Amino acid sequence: MLGAIGAAIAIGVAGYGSVKGLEISGHAAAGVTGEDEGNFSSALILEALPQTQVVYGFIIAVLIVLGIMGGEMTLQKGLVSLIAAIVVGIMGLSGILQGRVAASAVGAAAKNPAIKGKVLIFVVMPEIAALFGFVISILLLISGHVF
Repeated sequence: MLGAIGAAIAIGVAGYGSVKGLEISGHAAAGVTGEDEGNFSSALILEALPQTQVVYGFIIAVLIVLGIMGGEMTLQKGLVSLIAAIVVGIMGLSGILQGRVAASAVGAAAKNPAIKGKVLIFVVMPEIAALFGFVISILLLISGHVF
């Protein structure tokens, strides 16, 4: 039961962070594309970056479920699964902040197309926090012998 709750937390919380970040950056991307259709490709790239947090949550959820399906789930494995899911879920909320940065980057790139590559760096920075949470979640699952 704890593993199932963990899988739901991993995908649900990280997914919320991604969706909210995509909403924020999507508003800006739609706005600059509406003003000039030539902004579409760079706006799309910047707008899509908060999507990765849900990928991290999805992978952790799948690993937890595979652990449940592949062997007997003990209390220890369930607790480790839950903790790993909480870590990736909380760090997945960085997608909201990444969406805010992406929205600003979309606007800046629309005003000055020469800086598209430079503003991409700003948008990637919040990703690092989510990536750290993802790696720690995997290490927790490995060390807890969940899969």
